[in-house]
Amino acid sequence: MKILHLCSIGITAKKLLRPQVDYLLSRGLNVEIACSPDLEAEQLRQEGYIVRPIFIDRKISPFSNFKTLIQLVKLFQENQYDLVHVHTSVASVLGRIAAKLAGVKRIVYTAHGFPFHDRSPYLEYHLYLGIEKFCALFTDLILTQSYEDFTTACKQGLHSVQGVRHLNNGVDSSLFCRDRLNPIEQQQLRQSLGIPQTADFIIGTIGRLIREKGFTDLVDAIALLLPQFPNLHVLIIGGQLSTDSEPLQAELIQQATHLGIADQILFTGYREDIPQLLGLLDIFTLPTYFGEGVPRSILEAMSMGLPIVATDIRGCREAVASGENGFIVPPKDSEALANALAELLANRDLRQTFGAKSRQRVEAEYDEHFVFQRLVEAYQDLGIVFPEPSAIDDSPRAVSLVSLTP
Repeated sequence: MKILHLCSIGITAKKLLRPQVDYLLSRGLNVEIACSPDLEAEQLRQEGYIVRPIFIDRKISPFSNFKTLIQLVKLFQENQYDLVHVHTSVASVLGRIAAKLAGVKRIVYTAHGFPFHDRSPYLEYHLYLGIEKFCALFTDLILTQSYEDFTTACKQGLHSVQGVRHLNNGVDSSLFCRDRLNPIEQQQLRQSLGIPQTADFIIGTIGRLIREKGFTDLVDAIALLLPQFPNLHVLIIGGQLSTDSEPLQAELIQQATHLGIADQILFTGYREDIPQLLGLLDIFTLPTYFGEGVPRSILEAMSMGLPIVATDIRGCREAVASGENGFIVPPKDSEALANALAELLANRDLRQTFGAKSRQRVEAEYDEHFVFQRLVEAYQDLGIVFPEPSAIDDSPRAVSLVSLTP
């Protein structure tokens, strides 16, 4: 059967959706991806995935959005998908409308964090809630990453009880595993990054460099910590997209320079060796005040056995049990962030205890195979038929890739 996963940009498909796509391919389904044409989308295409290039503006822009809607309707009609599965805010709205207009039989939406949440302004909350309620009218199934979004969807009546499920988020716990690290290679990585031997502690974070991820609060917190921990260093792992409107990295460098801590902060840009980078850390933090689902970066860090300091935001407060595998602090509060980090920096036993609990929570709740099982069950309940195992081509190519787009 033929499935399409739709999202706004290639990095979402590459970093977040590919594990699910690969698993569905391994189960014998014909799976394609549609997203804006960019570097990551081209990389996926070159690796063998069928990628349908459709420019999707990530903001509300009537002319651009309408043009995308027409292109999506045409794509859906030409390819006759058995199911269209949409992701990310703008793409999920346009994709569902287009799928309905094109007569797609099954429409599924994964909410990677609803655009309305407990910290949204009143008018913004109800605007986005109204949009979600409208689109839910022609959505067969809503899958939520966070359990909080699941309960919100039920409470707000977005769909019938049967039409909303908690999918959760997950990571490959065999890949993100500290036992896989090579000590010699880790030392070489540390040297290549320019982290001095005198560095006693390394704190790290991962995310696209946008203001809502709380990076400015992190820089302020590090300035507060340095008098007590002078040999502390920070890795900020991630970069900016060409479409991002503000040069936040330059601003962060200027902020760190003004505070006299520029030498303690390293910007790595986008990286592919995330498990190895996480292996260098003593603590992981995500000081976000963004409308998160369940942040993949936190789960990756937990899987690597790290203690976590995160903010009291939907999704973060699900993955991190404060006082068990980390601390939850108020968003936009650099002093509270610094205090929580200081408590962990000063107590090696506590870091180890929290880190072990992080790994246990991933194995029990957040391994990606739990997500795959729930996704397959959801598709089957919608009438998607998976081939019998004996009928599946088990060659490496068939398991992980599909044929190249002409």
